[in-house]
Amino acid sequence: MAEEYVVGFDGGATKTEAIIARSDGTLVSSGVSGPSNYHVVGIEGAKEAIFNSFEIARKKASISSKKVKVAIAGLAGLDCSYDDKILNSNIPQIGIAETFKVVHDSLIALYGATSGRIGVIVIAGTGSVSAGTDGRGNRIRVGGWGSIIGDEGSAYFIGLMALKQAMKAFDGRVKETKIVEELKKALSITETDEIIRKVYGEKMSVTEIASLAPIVTKLAKEGDEVSAEIVKNAAEELATLAKTVIARLKIQNETFPVATVGGVFKSGDVILKPFSESIRKLAPNAKVEKPRFGPGVGSVLIALEILNGKITDEILRNIETSYKNIY
Repeated sequence: MAEEYVVGFDGGATKTEAIIARSDGTLVSSGVSGPSNYHVVGIEGAKEAIFNSFEIARKKASISSKKVKVAIAGLAGLDCSYDDKILNSNIPQIGIAETFKVVHDSLIALYGATSGRIGVIVIAGTGSVSAGTDGRGNRIRVGGWGSIIGDEGSAYFIGLMALKQAMKAFDGRVKETKIVEELKKALSITETDEIIRKVYGEKMSVTEIASLAPIVTKLAKEGDEVSAEIVKNAAEELATLAKTVIARLKIQNETFPVATVGGVFKSGDVILKPFSESIRKLAPNAKVEKPRFGPGVGSVLIALEILNGKITDEILRNIETSYKNIY
């Protein structure tokens, strides 16, 4: 009987990773190619990146068949029903799998974090999003709506609040804060109102504004009250994302992990403590922790769940023992 394989993809604006696994969960190889966010490279560019990463992984593992049983691609850029329609009607055309599905990248991060079992993930980098599953087939995503109408609690949110508070301090609308001087250094300006030139004249990007977040978390740790209030608000916004997922899944009385991913959480207890405390008010048995696996493995887990009907303990053991083979 021929060996059955699945492949999982983790694709974004900078690179695409493919991970091939056997039906028992053993990871056999990986391959990396260029970006596959179709808003960045177009649909044909996304198809090419996905195909190339698969071919690299397939050849590395000396797999003769050019088609696997199931493929799952978790892609950045799948943000609404229109994106879902475009991607799922085009990406499977590359013909590498009998069953091929494109999903939101938060879903593969969720599966990687919780191994497909009951749990929640909160991602807080430049943007923010949360997702969860009740372990019984129900999955929910909350947030991830971009910098203009969403991304509460993200690094962008924190950086933007810092700029706003600096201008309020300039006016005298809030108490003095060390944010002002630190922003001047970071932006290479001498006067506070030059922030206006930076934001509007030079059109600071979302990424540039997000890069200011570590200034705020550092000052919050040092006792700056205005910074501490920004960080507290960010933590509560992130907790609200998680709590909304928990409430909608009706798992508040269950025991489950809440996995945290992204640069905002790397600031430590200044974010994690109020975040955790807020979640436990709703779900006292929830445990905030780091993810078990990365999103690439998460996409493999979804593919294995489709192929086998469920994710068994044996599959998870095989993934853990073979993980070093590809990383």
